[in-house]
Amino acid sequence: QSTQEGPRPRRAEDRPSRQTPLRPMQRPQRPHQDQLRNRQPFDERTATFFVTTSHGLEEELVNEIVELAQDLKIELPQPPQAASAGVYVRAPWNFAIAMNFSLRCGSRVLCEILETEVESVEDLYRQVERLNWTAFFSPDKTFIVTATATDSVIKAPALTLKLKDALVDSFRKRTGERPSVDKIAPQVRVIARLHRRKLSVSLDTTGNPLSQRGYRVAGGDAPLSELLAAGLLRMTGWSQFCRAIHSGAGKKVFFSRVQDSTAKRSAESSDESSSQANSRRIPAQILLTPDLLDPMCGTGTFAIEAALQLLNRRPQIERKFFAYTALNVFPETSLRQSEGVRRQIRSMELSLVEVFDRLEKYRVGVLNREESGKGLQPPIHCRDYDALAISSAKRNAEAAGVSKLLNFEVGDVSRLKIASPEGIVVMNPPYGVRLGEEEELRSVYKGIGDTLKKNCRGWQAWILAGSDQLAGSVGLRATRRKKVFNGGLECTWSQYVLF
Repeated sequence: QSTQEGPRPRRAEDRPSRQTPLRPMQRPQRPHQDQLRNRQPFDERTATFFVTTSHGLEEELVNEIVELAQDLKIELPQPPQAASAGVYVRAPWNFAIAMNFSLRCGSRVLCEILETEVESVEDLYRQVERLNWTAFFSPDKTFIVTATATDSVIKAPALTLKLKDALVDSFRKRTGERPSVDKIAPQVRVIARLHRRKLSVSLDTTGNPLSQRGYRVAGGDAPLSELLAAGLLRMTGWSQFCRAIHSGAGKKVFFSRVQDSTAKRSAESSDESSSQANSRRIPAQILLTPDLLDPMCGTGTFAIEAALQLLNRRPQIERKFFAYTALNVFPETSLRQSEGVRRQIRSMELSLVEVFDRLEKYRVGVLNREESGKGLQPPIHCRDYDALAISSAKRNAEAAGVSKLLNFEVGDVSRLKIASPEGIVVMNPPYGVRLGEEEELRSVYKGIGDTLKKNCRGWQAWILAGSDQLAGSVGLRATRRKKVFNGGLECTWSQYVLF
């Protein structure tokens, strides 16, 4: 049975040896057709997964996947590779389950079952119909096909329809039955991506997107995506600080402002004195502390995601259903071990008592700050001028189980006062997407910049602006900028080191 007709029967002699070379993650632009036909996307031990994310967060997702593999002591056969709006991962089946439980920056974990080149819709039909779809899921399961096409003569509607027809005809040919389409709550989601002539067909192992955490019980105007908030927090160094707290590191944690090899120094080797830091206007290494502030918190997404990272509580660890349970492609051994994977991940969480204890030890033992009772105070601060927004943030924090790590305060950003000498400010001000609103908001952004410059010296601030013009209105020199997408809107995530 050929690879194109689905996975072969699992016999001992079929198992690849350790010397069997895995296909490289760096994929050729125009490989020979025979190479495409002979590539095996999965076997008994590993598969190729594509983890989707928001544009701009690909590198953060790569780092998160690498960290997860390290935490679980799983050796990936190849390094994860960033692609457009996602990351390719060649990994054991159990790791796909772990990614579904754990990833903060990922949205869906897709199992790739076919990658080939197609010349026309007829060619597409032939190649998809010859797949043994009964090896992937049974005809009693409902399904849906979603497809995207870029820079191709085949458009997305035609791609979707032809792929669905090929799938159904393949089932009829082999079983005499066909699965039903369910557009509302399908058990199996088939996802196709066509770029020029390259077609990739995958099965969704996730179901409801990982970005839907379940704690947002109180909404607000244009709430920030949980996935985007988690990815942006990683860029600030907050995740790096949290990992140091989890490991019980007894030394200062630094965030590298610059990324080139000449200026970058590891946190382990960096022990810069305060006098040396103050002698430079913008230091290459920024001291990280437990203090994080969102002075325009809205419904509290930034703060809640920060608290979950501090507890090392994974977003979907309590979730009971994932789409991989409806797939035949997952080995039974991996499905039986899924609860063991869940327990292993849950065992790495910290309790509230442990978090407060470790934060106190970091402040007193590492930073040498005798701040009486500081370790018992919430390290994450939420502020907003709208009392209703603060009420919503409180409700969401309680639903997420992190309210004891958050301090809430009603107040305008212009009256912001900060007591700690260092910390991280994150904020998501209004974007002004309607005509004329952006011009009115420029003064708001300028006021934010003035407040930060006056009251937040020693801190680093990160602002998500809806345009470069609004980002420029802050009036401070941005030390780093990154293009990201909040929904369909391109935004700028800017860092300002306030020294």
